[in-house]
Amino acid sequence: MKRIVKTVPPESLAQALQRNPHLTWEEFCKRAYMDAKSKLGEYLRAEQGYLCCYCEEEIVKGVSHIEHFMPKSIYPQFGLDYHNLFASCNGCGKDGDLTCGMKKRDIYFRTLIKPTEENCEERFIYTADGQILPKDEEDEIAWQTIAVLGLNSPKLRRRREMLFEEISNLRSLLPPWDFARYIAIRLEKNPRGRFCEFWTTVRYFAPDVF
Repeated sequence: MKRIVKTVPPESLAQALQRNPHLTWEEFCKRAYMDAKSKLGEYLRAEQGYLCCYCEEEIVKGVSHIEHFMPKSIYPQFGLDYHNLFASCNGCGKDGDLTCGMKKRDIYFRTLIKPTEENCEERFIYTADGQILPKDEEDEIAWQTIAVLGLNSPKLRRRREMLFEEISNLRSLLPPWDFARYIAIRLEKNPRGRFCEFWTTVRYFAPDVF
């Protein structure tokens, strides 16, 4: 889980709330606010470097949605709270592969690890067979977060395992300095403002680089 740094709400959302301070999420989804909602989705995707807020797969318009960390069905008062809004992949796949916001839906508990938490990246480790695990085996909250979000679904494990194999091969071929340079460049945003998929897996693979 890559940490997301929130800054200021997008202008589209701020203007909508300025015009109607009591605006609800349901109203915001209607035709009158279609443009504002579209801009909000793009703002959140760009803010996250076009990675899903939970699994870090690449997301684009049409295969992602605006995720309410505190479910809007339970906490409608936070339906348009910028700090409660993220961009999540749609988590679709074969049986057992449902992940992220689509799997979480209305599940929420106070200690669920949030992508904005300062130490969220440090709560997990990654294995060569594609698993994400708690750094501390006794960290029950990390275990619960992984389960609620489906972060060890077969689909995600396969993709992370392939990434491990790719980087392992490169590490065996490149001199240490060139490999360190490769990792550092890979972790930067590209010219289109995108991070590489599974950013924390790449970063975890070579912590000695940093």
